Amino acid sequence: MIDSATTFHKIVDSRRSIRKFLPDSVPQEVLDRCLDSALKAPSSSNLQHWEFVIIRSPEVRAQAERVCLDQKVLQSAPLLIAVVTHTKTWKRNSRFILETLGTRGILRKSQTQYWGRLIPLVYLQDPFGFLGMLKHLIARVVSLFRPTPSLCSKSDLRVMANKTTALAANTFMLALRSEGYDSCPMEGFDPWRARKVLQLHRGEEVCMFLAVGKRADKAIWWDRILVPRGWVVREM
Repeated sequence: MIDSATTFHKIVDSRRSIRKFLPDSVPQEVLDRCLDSALKAPSSSNLQHWEFVIIRSPEVRAQAERVCLDQKVLQSAPLLIAVVTHTKTWKRNSRFILETLGTRGILRKSQTQYWGRLIPLVYLQDPFGFLGMLKHLIARVVSLFRPTPSLCSKSDLRVMANKTTALAANTFMLALRSEGYDSCPMEGFDPWRARKVLQLHRGEEVCMFLAVGKRADKAIWWDRILVPRGWVVREM
């Protein structure tokens, strides 16, 4: 019997960026299971800054392919997904977390203070970014005397939100591989045109596009090239 650790490592090892797909569509039940797994990915303060946009419309798909520079992989991918980062859903999501904790009867004062007071203090911005710059400066000064997080400016929040969105995307790709399906994450795209095609608003941006489907023959360009472990791992 294969243990869960062995199974997981095999899934990680077999996940590759696939460049050619079979025409087979992705069953909705498979997609739903993979999305459910992705939504359980860790996120900063559990605020879940992501959105998966499943592109079904042929018209939107054609526009999205153009946005993605008409990469060859899109010619065979049966499904295209945009993984979108949100930096302005924190109010809604914080409120939902507190309401859910209250409904479950486990809401504590510390939780109310965290999502009701601290999160607004960290996330609140003005249209021009002056408040964020001020908070960043204050945090930097305070950090001279004690450890202080820097999630205060617009750029800080944007980086943090994209980090958690990428975690969800990676979880989704591994879930697909466990179901026998594959993906190809794409960062090569026009971010301004992508926002227009997907009708995104301020505080929303595409983190990456994902081509999804079953791998075809000769779908992998070459064997993995991994830099030496010593280049990317060190101990202190």
